[in-house]
Amino acid sequence: MTSSSSCLRRVLPLCLLAWTAVAQGADETDLFESYLRPAHPAADGFAPVPDAAKIRPGSPLHALAHGRVVSVGAERNSVTLEHLYHENHELLRVRSEYSGLEGVELHPGALVTRGQVMGQVSKSVRPSVSLSTDRRMSTEEAWRFTSTRARLPQPATEPVLVLISHAKHQLRLYERGVERARVEVGFGQGTGPKQERGDNRTPVGMYFIIHTLRGEIPGPYGAFYGGHWLKVNYPNPWDARRGVERGWLNEKTRERITRAWEAREATDANTRLGSGIGFHGWASEWSLEQSRGRLSWGCVVFHPRDIAALYDRMPRGTMVVLF
Repeated sequence: MTSSSSCLRRVLPLCLLAWTAVAQGADETDLFESYLRPAHPAADGFAPVPDAAKIRPGSPLHALAHGRVVSVGAERNSVTLEHLYHENHELLRVRSEYSGLEGVELHPGALVTRGQVMGQVSKSVRPSVSLSTDRRMSTEEAWRFTSTRARLPQPATEPVLVLISHAKHQLRLYERGVERARVEVGFGQGTGPKQERGDNRTPVGMYFIIHTLRGEIPGPYGAFYGGHWLKVNYPNPWDARRGVERGWLNEKTRERITRAWEAREATDANTRLGSGIGFHGWASEWSLEQSRGRLSWGCVVFHPRDIAALYDRMPRGTMVVLF
């Protein structure tokens, strides 16, 4: 959308279950829709991988998370599920396999919910539950994977959700999965995802709006906010993990950032990762053609009338995903 266009309001069906979007002919190449409404329902969390030694013969074996049946063993003694899940700015996938079963009644393509019975544990074969991505996880890796993903975000159910595409220079605003507006936006002067303080890049990731301000913005560059400022809680846990790997912060700081982010509160602003990322307007009208959308020191820049129109619709606590 160009700067001369008004905020487009396009009401969509409220599809909290992802597969309905495909049934309705959703454009799978649309970056926003493919993130928000994948081919089958995204997991809202994973149950712990059970200890095979403690599983009793004849007892039911349950699915770890929402997913889709990929395959069933020829003798109907095993099931493999594919799980999709949102993590930071990505939609990821993992498979779980349940073997040593009897009486499996599922079929490939069937949708499965968390806790659903996969089959009864065999009385003659030792059961197992495993996880794999590009390779099979060890028992310790699988335990860590599920324990750190007991609860997962469900963007389509958020009261207010903002999705932003770097590639499209576009922002879309949703209310409980229903698209309400889309506008053109600009980014930082530096190209690529933000890495550290002062690189003038805009991050990718999942954040929450933690502070809003409208009116005169103090300071020498206050005019460039266009009278509106909505701050997000960058850095997030994944940014912090990157900081630990590079030796920029310690584990204690990473844990503090993670707790604050989970509470949708401000995170540590005093590390080499940087801070002060948010949304704002601009001192005057701008065009993508003239500026290439490279305007700020790392923030998301709105056209003046778009930020004025959408400011009240993005309250504190709003989930923001930049990809």
